[in-house]
Amino acid sequence: MQKAVFFMITFTLMVHGGAVLASDDVHTLEDITVLGEGTVSPEQQIQRIDIADTGAAVAATLPDVLGKTSGIDVQKRSVLTPKSSQVRIRGFDERRSLIMLDGRPLNGTGVMGGQFVDWSSISLQHWESVDVGKGAFSAKYGNTLGGIINLVPAKLSREPAATAAAGYQRYDTWSLDAAASGRTDSLGGRFSAGYLETDGHLRNSEAERVALSGEITGFWGDDGEITAGIRYTDGDYGMPVANQAGTPGLDPRYPESIGSYLIGPGIRFPTGDTHGDNSTYTKKRTELDLGVQKQLAGVDAEVKLYFNTEDRTDTITSYDQGVVVLERDATPDRSWGWVARCEKAVAAHRLGAGIDGNYQGYGGTENTYVRSGYFPVPPTDGGDEWDGTRWHGAYVDDQWALADRLDLYVGLRYEDYYGDRTVDQVSGYSGGRPAGYEPVEARFDEEVLLPKLGMVYRPADGLSLFGRFARATRFPDNPAFYWYYGGYRPEVDPDSDVVRSDLTYEDALQYEAGATFTGLPGLRVSLSGYTYRVDDYIRWIFGYSPSRVVYNIDQVEFTGVELDMEGRIWNGLSAFFNFTWQDTRKTGDVLDASNALSDSLSELPDYKFNAGIQYRRDDGLLATAAVRWVDDRQVPFIDSNSSSSPDGAPVGSRVTLMDLDAYAVVALSVRCPLWKGRTRGFLTAGVDNLFDERYEEEYGFPAMGQTFFISAGFEI
Repeated sequence: MQKAVFFMITFTLMVHGGAVLASDDVHTLEDITVLGEGTVSPEQQIQRIDIADTGAAVAATLPDVLGKTSGIDVQKRSVLTPKSSQVRIRGFDERRSLIMLDGRPLNGTGVMGGQFVDWSSISLQHWESVDVGKGAFSAKYGNTLGGIINLVPAKLSREPAATAAAGYQRYDTWSLDAAASGRTDSLGGRFSAGYLETDGHLRNSEAERVALSGEITGFWGDDGEITAGIRYTDGDYGMPVANQAGTPGLDPRYPESIGSYLIGPGIRFPTGDTHGDNSTYTKKRTELDLGVQKQLAGVDAEVKLYFNTEDRTDTITSYDQGVVVLERDATPDRSWGWVARCEKAVAAHRLGAGIDGNYQGYGGTENTYVRSGYFPVPPTDGGDEWDGTRWHGAYVDDQWALADRLDLYVGLRYEDYYGDRTVDQVSGYSGGRPAGYEPVEARFDEEVLLPKLGMVYRPADGLSLFGRFARATRFPDNPAFYWYYGGYRPEVDPDSDVVRSDLTYEDALQYEAGATFTGLPGLRVSLSGYTYRVDDYIRWIFGYSPSRVVYNIDQVEFTGVELDMEGRIWNGLSAFFNFTWQDTRKTGDVLDASNALSDSLSELPDYKFNAGIQYRRDDGLLATAAVRWVDDRQVPFIDSNSSSSPDGAPVGSRVTLMDLDAYAVVALSVRCPLWKGRTRGFLTAGVDNLFDERYEEEYGFPAMGQTFFISAGFEI
């Protein structure tokens, strides 16, 4: 309730006083990040998705917006329930892809729950569109295998603007949003506020979130800009509770599902017990940004500084006893960094260079309440690691119009990664359990050079042939770096004959080729195929004592084909279709029990497609109908603890492959203008999962059923 009152006060102030900046013509520095829109770039093809055009529901998150994109796999649990590995680009999730806010990295430490990107904390109201780039073919971006996802803000309008909207959808989900922006010759700004609450569709999946953002931009000279921004979210999230037939306490109001307490460090409950109803956590996250753009001697220059921090409070209840057994405070992410880029056009060349740094750390955990006599081994506090890892990069590149019909891209990137900490590692085993521990200095210091090459050849008007090559690396993330030393060590276990190699980075060679056709008015067709060979792929498998094992395997190969088609049919009527085939093969994995059943990475469908039609009118009417089809999948399932194990299963466990059925989901939406003029009103309504398809994106968590939504708002 306090969050709702706080939001309403902010909402009132914004609506009455937000859009007060006058409108004068100023010069804005051109965006120096080269993003191909409608043309084929030899560097990396970027697909820009307009968030407002996707017809997303009231409580939409960024994964909802990305779900109809070729090569993208999305897994959700409930309306606003956080989870790790929620978005994959060509099979690579957030730990292996670079997620950015206006060109600066967002990825966090991934500790205490594995959420390298917490999609539930990203409010869409501050952002106009999202760019998706598949593969690591650009030298501008480092420490990524999957590619990039970049949220893009709207340019400040030349006239004051304000919006407000309120909406409702199934599962008692409510939202309120407001935003205002404007600018003068020397000053501009934008502000937004949003409130969202939902009961969710799973047991104990309620969520409530307040999101605030503000940005001030100062202009100087003809092309200088300096921008300072802040984004703040305060969210309460329920931890889905197991709700399975044949178990005590089944709640028939919710679908059957397995549970997840979402966060870490892990909790060792007494035998037979787990977390129960009213288990929640509160997360407060702040993101600060400072950016400068200026053209100097014909060089477009840009510098960005950023800082992320989040604090979390956990409240854990017992399923069997229904009482609070643990309360604790944690700081899962305290990261910061900087990015500096410049570009200059010289004859037929577009020359670029840049440097960047990223520094990740986190605080410890403090158990503020532990129920006396409940835990067989009471949980202990965890220490701070404010300087966990440091990563630096530098690049040079050139886009060269070699001939009228031939463009080349050449880039070279340098990367350096450093981590150093003290870890208590297992010194030996007895009967499969740790026999003792010893402190060890865990140190990782590596540097690499990464060449990039791309080409586009246009043999005829409207036809482009392209090919790209890149070497790409991904360094061990903070959890992998820690648990390689602090987790299971088969080399000191007398019952194991496995000896792990020293932990190293993932090293990939990526190839992509294809064609794009735009030879008919209003039609665009693109076909691409890719192969990524990743050596020393890092895997981690839970269930090994004392928690998990982290190790490099020989190789994983990712292969796929993507077809994208879009075109105008008549007047404002258009259609789109995309198809994806993908396959993975791993070799040299000796610690995964499911490897004898399948040599593929689990939970990735072989085939999927999206199709839809859209009708748009100049008065703002927008109607969309779309279908998403996903092929069946298989996931390792450990009989002993009745849970899925998408990352694999310990050797010796009773593991089987469980089927996730194929599904097709239809979504409809329409946005209708209510009145026109200086102030424009609109009404939006729609339905997701029109035919109430029963399916699972993640094993054990049934997806939301037929979900109607409606919202109303105005724009000035």
